[in-house]
Amino acid sequence: MRSPIGPVLVLLGLATVVVLVLLVFQGFGLRSDLERAQGELASLRQEVAEKETGVDDTQLTKRLNELEGSIRDWLIATGVDGPSTDGSPAGSAGDPDEINDRLDEILRRIAALDDRIDEICEGVPVC
Repeated sequence: MRSPIGPVLVLLGLATVVVLVLLVFQGFGLRSDLERAQGELASLRQEVAEKETGVDDTQLTKRLNELEGSIRDWLIATGVDGPSTDGSPAGSAGDPDEINDRLDEILRRIAALDDRIDEICEGVPVC
């Protein structure tokens, strides 16, 4: 005497075997993808290590200080507001407090630029 559930159980067993075989093939495929990705990652790490380091913080600070000095010298040499309207030479552009205020404003802008560069360089490994 045969049970009416027997063919259903055989079909369920076959379906289970097919699903398990598909899972094994999927696992092999994922393993090969993982190994390929690890190889690509290793080559990218090697490329990054071989690249030039770029500008470090001390060089950037030195360059910004040189720029600040050049700007200050340029402002002193050319006058703060350009040619004077009262007939005085360009080097005598006005009140020393006004010149100091302008220089302070320029220094604030340079500091803001320096902060912005630091902010940009946070996420860049070679900056």
